[in-house]
Amino acid sequence: MKIENLQSQTVKIQNYQSTYLLLEYEQNVFRFDLVNKKEFDLTKGERSKLEYFENHPLLIDYSENSVTTFINSKPENPDAFIKDLEKSINEITLGWRNWKNYVTEDNFFTFETFKKNVSDGNGKLLHAPFSITENVLKVCDNHRVSAKTFGNELKRENFKLIIIGKSYVIAKDFKFHD
Repeated sequence: MKIENLQSQTVKIQNYQSTYLLLEYEQNVFRFDLVNKKEFDLTKGERSKLEYFENHPLLIDYSENSVTTFINSKPENPDAFIKDLEKSINEITLGWRNWKNYVTEDNFFTFETFKKNVSDGNGKLLHAPFSITENVLKVCDNHRVSAKTFGNELKRENFKLIIIGKSYVIAKDFKFHD
């Protein structure tokens, strides 16, 4: 059994652990091992249609290499630049991730630091997947802002996503366990 065979079928999350997921379908229980699980938010007992994806905005953080970009000149209008930057990131993530995740790093690199770097025209701008970085560089060009990236070659890995209602798992694969 392949998990993609359950696409659009109503399943129930019977149970899960960090390495596997038990799905109930038509009164049968199927175990899928979560190969190289990266991210999850599961609710035991959730029943809904299973959606299976190999391309999805949530996958970009794992399917593409991340690139660090530094700003080397000031935008004429920092607020407009930041708004355009937000829009360019949201064009790729489609709102599935908060755009600020790419311009901040927990307590180390705050949003205030990001805004200061933009206003000063100097310092780290973001750390983001390749396609987001490409979009951001277009914003830099449009605002005549000089930027430098480190890691400017796209490298892809294949990850998969299943969504069941409000629950989801991102993993390299979902391997059926007999």
